[in-house]
Parts: sequence; structure tokens; C-alpha cells
Amino acid sequence: MSKSFSFSTGFLFSKKKKFMRSIFVLEEQTIGKIAAGEVVDRPASVVKELIENSIDAGSRYVVVGVGNGGRDYIKVTDDGCGISEEDVEVAFEKHATGKIKSIENLASLQTLGFRGEALPSIAAVSRVEISTRHRSEDFGTYLKVEGGATKERRRITRAVGTTIEIKSLFYNLPARIGTIKSQPTELRHIIDVFINYAVIYPEIKFELFHDEKEKPMITTIGNGKMLDAIVNAYGSGIAKELIELKEQDSPASSPLIDIQVSGYISKPAASYGTKKHLFTYVNRRFVRGEVMDKAIKRGYGTLLPKHAYPFAVVSLCIEPNEINVNIHPKKHEIRFYQPDEVFHAIVESVSTTLRHADLIPEVVEKEKGPEAWAGTEAEAVDFFGLEREKKALVSVQTSFQADIAKTGEKGEGGSLLDIHLAPLYQVLDSYIIAQSEADDVIMMDQHAAAERINFERLIEKYGGRIDKQALLRPYVPEFSPHQLYLLRENEEALRDMGFDIERFGDDGYIIRAIPVVFHEMIGEEEIVEVIECLVEESGKKEDRIRILFATAACKASIKAGEKLSYEGMREIVEGLRNAKIPYTCPHGRPTMIRLSKKEIEKRFKRR
Repeated sequence: MSKSFSFSTGFLFSKKKKFMRSIFVLEEQTIGKIAAGEVVDRPASVVKELIENSIDAGSRYVVVGVGNGGRDYIKVTDDGCGISEEDVEVAFEKHATGKIKSIENLASLQTLGFRGEALPSIAAVSRVEISTRHRSEDFGTYLKVEGGATKERRRITRAVGTTIEIKSLFYNLPARIGTIKSQPTELRHIIDVFINYAVIYPEIKFELFHDEKEKPMITTIGNGKMLDAIVNAYGSGIAKELIELKEQDSPASSPLIDIQVSGYISKPAASYGTKKHLFTYVNRRFVRGEVMDKAIKRGYGTLLPKHAYPFAVVSLCIEPNEINVNIHPKKHEIRFYQPDEVFHAIVESVSTTLRHADLIPEVVEKEKGPEAWAGTEAEAVDFFGLEREKKALVSVQTSFQADIAKTGEKGEGGSLLDIHLAPLYQVLDSYIIAQSEADDVIMMDQHAAAERINFERLIEKYGGRIDKQALLRPYVPEFSPHQLYLLRENEEALRDMGFDIERFGDDGYIIRAIPVVFHEMIGEEEIVEVIECLVEESGKKEDRIRILFATAACKASIKAGEKLSYEGMREIVEGLRNAKIPYTCPHGRPTMIRLSKKEIEKRFKRR
């Protein structure tokens, strides 16, 4: 045994290996290139960082020039305070910044930049030339940096301000060059970034040039008016659809946080299928976040269809210590320490603005010919995908019973609408024609109008609970596995909505009662449709109630294609005149459109 043990032990020691290190500290140059990937992923990222530096330098005039969509060069010139001779090289060192000195300064941050990563990250993956002169110096400094290393430096004569030119982006990272998209794609991203800052800093004159053309693609006036900056960027057509945000009717629920909301939102008629026309800012920093996007959408309520979004530029002013901007190197993300207060403030501002606006969509002649959209405006509109004609017409409501009550601010005439009750005409068995006090022609969709009327009646009768109506015989529908999963997650919510529902075996449900608002209006298959709509709504209880009442109102309303008596037309028009939110049905479709007397006379060549 001892020999065997000795042999075994000797064998183990003789086979013992010497392991090599597998963890190393990266070289400084490699670290710089990796870090650059967090800040610079395409030419537009460079434009963003350089514009932010120009703004932080107190510039009043910023010129951006790009070649071949930013592939060839990116050049930004400003008239800001400039960089001193002593600080020029230091500015290209990692985490060198004049914005903050310690972590405590983040609580009172007033600048866009603060991490000290932009210039060193850009310089690590490109060839950079910078000329600058600080306002306190009589001469300027020229510096050439290549791959993060200084290649040339000298004194120069120039005006106060800074010009920085980026060439050969990713020249030392061949794999990254292949990720740059086509010229139109990269140029579109650059324009997006350019507009983001031009709109929120209207006091600065911005110009964007492409491929060294004499005429700028986009230029703003720099007169301090946001609406003018929006018009400069998107064309005069969008201005007709915008409403300036008003102060909210009711104060924030908590006085502990000071929030100011400003900007412009579009009338519901100018809606889009995606959120790409929502531009949100916090302390003049462009950010993306669900809190603000959802708040804007909620402020419109039923004025917009479920999957439609407005054009909006919403700027939030809040104490710096109420937010965390140090989430990601690109600084697009932000965290609110009191998100509910922010949400409430935006919802109230949007809904208040809509309550005080005339939201009847107007029929106008589409502008024709290049002369109507010539020059800078045409280019800007095309790049941003905003239609040259008005989108499908839609409309408006806000947050359930409280909003319905608040919206009922009628004028001296007792109605939000100035529609005469006579004469009335029905055309195409679907639309009612009336005349307004201003001699405009109003065309109403009889089904959408009836929906709105019935919806508000249901809300007025709602007492905090939904009564149920027992079915003559229990119903056992067939559900898919996905539907069953959603039902199990929402059983209690459905019972709150007036459904008597219980499990039936392992993979089924039996329905014994439905909400009384659907009594004798829906069949068995439609019951399943209603349940699907409710379980797919992941919002609050009031959102589900809104869906329930909107569906019930639709089922109870007169349909398109049905002939109406004169009394039937009058009842709809009178009901719409008395509605608190008459402009849309509860699903967001317009109840009416307006053809002005001026437009009619124009069409008949009387003007």
C-alpha cells in the first residue's frame, strides 16, 4: 500500500502544470478605442458631441458642415468662448472637463457635457484638426491630433471661437468603417441630431451645410422663438397644426417638486403611426424615455387612435437634483427620482392645452408644385418624413371622468360648437351636413358622432362600479393558449369590469354574466372580442373602463349607411353640441370636419 501511495503521489507531483496568466491590463490605445465605441458609433454621434460643446461654450452662432454624409469630414465652427492655449491639449485627455470638478457637482449640473469623454473618444478613432482662440487671449491655437496622439501644434491668428474638423472617421478601425450606412442614411441621422438642438436652443443661429454647397440645407433664425425654429426645420405647413403648451389647469399633486412644461403639440389631425415625431427635452437636453412619451400620449386621451402619436416638442424644466443624467455615455437616457410627478405635470399641460383649442379639422386645398415647398423648407420636410399634405384627420379627449368634467367649459352660447340645428342634410347615408354661425360648412360622421354622445352618457352614469347582467345560459368559449394565459393574469380585472367568469377545467373558462352596458347588444363571439381588448390593455383600471365604454358606445350607435329622419339628424347634432369633448369618437376618429366659407369661395374663384 505504501509503495502504491508513494508512486501515486510522485506521479501527481510530476504532472503538476505551471499555469500562465489569462487576465491582462489592456494597452492605453486599445482602451481608448473601446471607450470611443460607447460615445461614437456613427458620424451623427460626432456631430452631437461637437454641437453640445459649442452650446456649452456659450455660442450664438453654430455652423455644421459634413461631407458625404459625414464619411469624408465633419466640421463645426462656433463663436463661443474658445479654448485657452494652455487647455487645448488637455481637452483631448480622457475625462478632462471644465464642466464639473467632483461627483457632487452633478446635482447642480447646468451643461450638456460633463464626462470629459467626447473629444478624446473622437480623437482616438479619427484625424482631428482644431483651431481655437479663447476670449482672454490675443492669439489662437492650432492642434492636429491623429489616433489620439498630437502631431502638430502652433499659434495662429483667428477670431474668438472654435473650429474643429474630423476626418477619416474610424480610419484605424477597419471593421467599424463597414458599419457606416449609406450617405442618405447617415445624413438623415445627422439632420435628426442637428434639429434636436436647433429647436430647443432657438436663441442660437444654426446652419447645416452638406458637401460644401453654398446654400445651407437647414438654417434657423436665432431669434429666441421656438416656433420659428420649428418652422425653419420642418416648413410652414407644420406650424398651422401646432398649439403652444399652456400652464396646467390644476397644480401638481405635490408641491415638493417644481416642474415647468413648455413647447408645442400638434392638433390631433396631425398624427402619425410612430413616436418618431415626439421630441422630448429635460433642462434643454434631448432625451428619450417612456415616462414623457406616455404622458404626452395620455394627455391626448381619446383624441388620438390607440396606435397614433402626435407631433410634439415638449421641454421640461426641473431641478437638476431631481434627475440622474449619468446613466449612459451618450446621455440620451435620464432617470427621474419622482416620475409620477413628472408624468402628471405633462399630462395636465397637454390636456389643458387641448381643452382650450379649436380642434375641428379643416379641409384645405393641398399645396401643389415645387414653388410651394421650395428651398430649405422642402429639404427639411423631405428628410424628416413629414407629409406635405395633412394626414388622416383625427381628434381629442383626456383622462376619464375628471377630464370630461373639466372639459365642459362652454361659452356664453352654452355650447363648445357653433353648429346650427337647421338646415340639416344627410349625404351618402352616413354624413350629416350643417352650417356654423361663421357660415362654414360642417360635415359630421353620424356613427362617430353617435359614439361620442353615447360614450359620454355612459361615463356620466358611471358610479364607480360596473353592474353585470346574467346571461340566459352560461357561455364556454374556446380560447387559445395565449388567450388563456392572459385570462389567468387578468381574472380579477375582468370581474371588476362586470364579467362573471370562472375557471372551467384546466384549459377553459365559463362566462355567466357580462357588463350590463352590453345587454342585448353583443353575441357570444363578440363577448370574446371584448375580453381580448380588455386583457390586452396593460394600463390602469380607468383605461380598461374607457375601452369598455367605448366598445359599448360603438355597439349602441347608429351605423354608417343607415338613413336618418330629420329628427334623427337633429338629435345627433344637438347631442354633439352638448358633448364635453365633441371633436372625436372615443376611439380617436374625427366626428366632424370643417370646410370654411373662405375655402369654398376660393374653390369657386370668388377670391
